Amino acid sequence: MSFTLPANFSYSDPLPFTCNEDPSVKLSILYYLIQASYLVLSAILNVLILNTIFKSKNKEHYRNNSFYILYTTEAVVNIYTSCVAVFFSRLFSDVTPLCPLVAPYFFTPSIITKAYYTINHYMLAFKTLSQIAVSFNRMTCVILPVRHVHLWKRILWPMVIAQFVLPLGVIWNILLSRVYINPNGAGFSVNYKDAIPWANISFLHLFHCIPCVVLVTIFFIVTIYGLTILEYRIKNVERYLTIFTLIMGIQTALFAFTQIYFAFFTAYLPGIRSFMLFSAFHIFDLLHVYSPIALIIMHRQLRNDIFGLKQENGNAR
Repeated sequence: MSFTLPANFSYSDPLPFTCNEDPSVKLSILYYLIQASYLVLSAILNVLILNTIFKSKNKEHYRNNSFYILYTTEAVVNIYTSCVAVFFSRLFSDVTPLCPLVAPYFFTPSIITKAYYTINHYMLAFKTLSQIAVSFNRMTCVILPVRHVHLWKRILWPMVIAQFVLPLGVIWNILLSRVYINPNGAGFSVNYKDAIPWANISFLHLFHCIPCVVLVTIFFIVTIYGLTILEYRIKNVERYLTIFTLIMGIQTALFAFTQIYFAFFTAYLPGIRSFMLFSAFHIFDLLHVYSPIALIIMHRQLRNDIFGLKQENGNAR
């Protein structure tokens, strides 16, 4: 059944619909279980990383390194978004038998869907800003190896505060708008009708996405150049952390490109809208899974501290 918003409706009007029938219920549930498995894995690994940073015998090493403080904020966001995806958004979009049972509770305005949608977009904006900060951190480590530590002692906490404050500029229109649910396949997902049309969510995300693309690209080029000319001036672990961050930067920049498309080009290129939705959805899945796994694989000392392994020979730091 197709779903069309009424031309005129009040903030409190119910917006009912009939859930679509799912011809492949078992396949949908299997798809959900696959997603849930890697999202839960991501959350568990991030919890282990946080525990290591703050409670391991080498906690002072991690807590005195600005990279790990920045990653801590990223890990907290990833844990939250992974858990919410498993127990809310993916659950109700992919476990299709739940749709007719649960959807009627959200036909009228709900604090649950409002909070979910608002926090979700806050977290998306946070992640783009976080990537700018982490990419800049790695660039200064490579090109300013002597002054890097002193520089970040001065700017770390202002940057962390900015990461938490600036995403508020993305969500204000959602707070004013009607958040509702609509059919998504044979399940349902959350959407909104903007109270102020010019301030749609994709447009507001651009204030973070465009700087993200520009700055991460600049940091990427400068960092790669620095790695080639200063190969022996940074420790192995710093080099691995830099490579790890560069890959994350590429993924975040790709997501930013999808938001630029939704803000400016949907009317001109409607044929690729489904592909761009698919890309945006899976890019952030990839970021959630990649970041903790790659960090643990690339960082020998962190891996040893997490799993209680004996120190291997070689330069772990």
